[in-house]
Amino acid sequence: MGYINKLIRYSLLFVSGIIFVVSLSPALQRKIAAKGLIPDQYRFGDLYNTSNLLKFKEVDFAKSTSLTETDKPKVRYSDVDLYTIGDSFTPMDTSYYAGDKNFHIWMGVNVDTVKLDTTKKSILVVEIIERTIQERLLNDYEALYIKRGFQIKGDTYPKAVAGRDGGSSFWWDKFGDQINQRIEFLLFNFNPFLKLKELKSDIMLTWFDRTHTGAIISRNHEYLFYSVEADKKSPLSPFHEITPASVDSVVHHINLIRTHYKNRGFEEVYFCLIPNKVTVCENNRFQYNQQISLIENSPLLQTPMISVQATIRKHPEWFHKSDGHWNVAGKRYWLQKTNELVKVWSEE
Repeated sequence: MGYINKLIRYSLLFVSGIIFVVSLSPALQRKIAAKGLIPDQYRFGDLYNTSNLLKFKEVDFAKSTSLTETDKPKVRYSDVDLYTIGDSFTPMDTSYYAGDKNFHIWMGVNVDTVKLDTTKKSILVVEIIERTIQERLLNDYEALYIKRGFQIKGDTYPKAVAGRDGGSSFWWDKFGDQINQRIEFLLFNFNPFLKLKELKSDIMLTWFDRTHTGAIISRNHEYLFYSVEADKKSPLSPFHEITPASVDSVVHHINLIRTHYKNRGFEEVYFCLIPNKVTVCENNRFQYNQQISLIENSPLLQTPMISVQATIRKHPEWFHKSDGHWNVAGKRYWLQKTNELVKVWSEE
C-alpha cells in the first residue's frame, strides 16, 4: 500500500512538474498546442477566451483571420524596400508586402538589425493601435521605437538592454503576473471545462449584466471589447480625457522617431494610427476624445500619416466578434494601403 501511495505521489509530482515547465514558456506552450496535444487557448478569439460568452464564440476564427496566397501582391517593386514596425494588428508574413525586400518588427516581440540598400528607397511604416498611443508615444517612445526598433549595422546609437528601457526581464517573463493565467489555460481550456465556463458567464451576464474582468460588452450586447479600451476610467481608453499638452508630446515624439530613421538612411517614415474596436463599433459609448484626429491634424506634425480611421470606422464587420483585433478584411485593407504606398514610391 505504501508503495502505491509513493507511486501516486511521484506521478503527481512528475505531472505537476511538466505543467509548471510548460507554463513557464509561452513559446513551448504554443508548440505543444500546434501539435494538438493541448488546446490552443486563443482558438476562438482572445475576448471569448476572457469572457467565455457562447454568443461570441467564433468557431471559424482561424479561417476568418488568415490571409491566403491570393492576398500576396501580383507586382513587386524592385526599387523599394519596405520596413514595418507594428503590434498584434500586423503580424502577417512579409511576403504579403509589395517591396523588393520586406522587413517587420513586432513591437515588444523581436528586434532586427539591417543594412539599408543604398540603391533602393527604404520606406518605414509604423503602425500603432489607438489604445496604446498614450502608453507608447510618451515616456517610452525612445525605448520602444528607436532602441528596440530597426538597428542599422555599424550604427553607434545606444541600444536597449534586456530588462531596461521598456524591455522585460528573463525572470519577469517566467514568473510574472501571467503564469497563473497560463497554468489555468493549460488545465482548464479543454472543451468540457469551456462548457462550464460558458454556463457561468451566461448566468453572470443574464442575472447581473456583468462580464468577466478584462472584457466589456456593448450596451446593445452585440460587441465585446477590452476593458482597457472601453472603460472611460482607463487612461488608454478613447473616452478618457486627454490634454493638449499630451497630444503635443505625442506629435513631438512621432517627429523625433521620423528624424532618427531619416538620419540613418530611410527615405521616409510614415505613421498609421488604427482606431480601437470600441471606437469603430460603439463610438457613442461615452464622449470620444478624438485623439487620432487631433494628432493627424496637429500643426506641429511633420511626419506623413497613413490615415485610415475614416474608412475603418465605417466597417465594424472588419473586427472579430470574439476578439479585439481586426479580421482578414481589416488585414487586407492594411495591406492595400501599405502596398499602394510602395507603388507610389516606385513611380517617383
